[in-house]
Amino acid sequence: MSLRIDPVAEQTLGGTGAEVESSVDHRGADWERRYGRILLGSDLVVLAWAFGTAHVVWAENLDHPNGDPYSAYPICFTIAMLALWYVVLTVAGTRDLRVFGAGPEEYKRVFNSTLVVFAFIAFIGYILQFQIPGTYVVVVLPFGLLLLTLSRWSWRQWLLVKRQQGRMIHDAIVVGSVDAVEHLAAVIHRNAAFGYRLSSACITSQDPPSHIAGVPVLGGVDDLTAKVIAAGTNAVIITSSDAMHPEMVRRLGWDLEGYDIEIIVAPSLANIAGPRVHIRPVAGLPLLHVEQPAYRGAQRWAKDLLDRFGGLGLLLLFSPVMVALAIAIKLSGPGGVFFVQERVGRDGKTFGMIKFRSMVEGADEMLSDLQPDTGNVVMFKMRDDPRVTRVGRFIRRYSLDELPQLLNVLKGDMSLVGPRPPLVSEVSGYAAEARRRLLVRPGMTGPWQISGRSDLDWEETMRLDLYYVENWSLVGDMLILWKTFRAVVSSAGAY
Repeated sequence: MSLRIDPVAEQTLGGTGAEVESSVDHRGADWERRYGRILLGSDLVVLAWAFGTAHVVWAENLDHPNGDPYSAYPICFTIAMLALWYVVLTVAGTRDLRVFGAGPEEYKRVFNSTLVVFAFIAFIGYILQFQIPGTYVVVVLPFGLLLLTLSRWSWRQWLLVKRQQGRMIHDAIVVGSVDAVEHLAAVIHRNAAFGYRLSSACITSQDPPSHIAGVPVLGGVDDLTAKVIAAGTNAVIITSSDAMHPEMVRRLGWDLEGYDIEIIVAPSLANIAGPRVHIRPVAGLPLLHVEQPAYRGAQRWAKDLLDRFGGLGLLLLFSPVMVALAIAIKLSGPGGVFFVQERVGRDGKTFGMIKFRSMVEGADEMLSDLQPDTGNVVMFKMRDDPRVTRVGRFIRRYSLDELPQLLNVLKGDMSLVGPRPPLVSEVSGYAAEARRRLLVRPGMTGPWQISGRSDLDWEETMRLDLYYVENWSLVGDMLILWKTFRAVVSSAGAY
């Protein structure tokens, strides 16, 4: 690696240019290259499996000019399609280090690449009057896409385990004010899957503390380039601060050329998802365009259809389980099978939310005698609640008590995914910001369900719900539904 050493950096590091080059040569993040090679190999195996299955198992059903199902024609066609798909996956950046590990972008690129390949093949076949075997469209497209998605998901889980162990991550130095650094440290700590770890910080304010959020402070932004190089990190994260004007950021980029150090700018746009933010350069100035939240329109209609058809399908699927639970609850003691509680839905309208009864008869009257033992002072949840029955404790652990809410989904009172349906007493204590939760229908599951459930305090619960309201999407809903299954099986935070 050829490095350009700033004189100030040499003096700070206390060595020659050769010594500095040796000290930072390891920053190339060998694990990124290894992980990229793993994806290269696994994609090739997956595609070979998909095309091999179609070619061998369904070869007898293909139409061939000479009647031989294993002639050179299908074999060459298979190899050409496999190579084309493989190349498009590479060109589309599906193995880019900025997309693997977390977020939906990797899966979106794989999906779009697959559509491009088969659209191109269909176009070429139409132009050249080339008969494309129907098996390749009916079998290889869904089967190959499914295998690619499962393969990428499996490797992502493996990478997540490594990152939770403190391996295969980027060490980063953060630059900004005290409040900005504390906020960013909390965000990175909550999202280990994104692969960043703060190793040090530089503070723009006067008289910085020695540590912030457990991160050592290297001082101010004077000689920032030298401090970044000496820290031996892979990335510099610059938060919003008046002290870090654009000229300083640009000069930092110049000084770090050749050092294989990534520069990341974190704008002061809290709780706004990437799809709502678009960058448009104007006269060299990158302007961030923030779209308004989508509460109506085509996506809302699509969400309604997903709720109705998905709710009906899940109700039919779980109907045997619901019958068995109803019998167990009825035999467990006095009281009804169902518990209907008034909740607040979209636009502040109340409705009766249906659940399986998990508490003893008259549990509401006992509430005033109990004291909350969690930090969630608005949404009361208590560990080892004495009002919960034996059957109730089991169905609560795996969220089976919420299955009757599928009836609320079919009625239109609730959605499959959304904020938690609040009690009337909770809403009466809402601040103006919290009332934005009522802009959408409450959900059976949501970010609260997959992020710790009752273990979360009120502020974190509110933050997650507001983030969902402002940034919801159909793709995000599907991811939440998938993560809900894992959260329910693990029963984390359920009581």
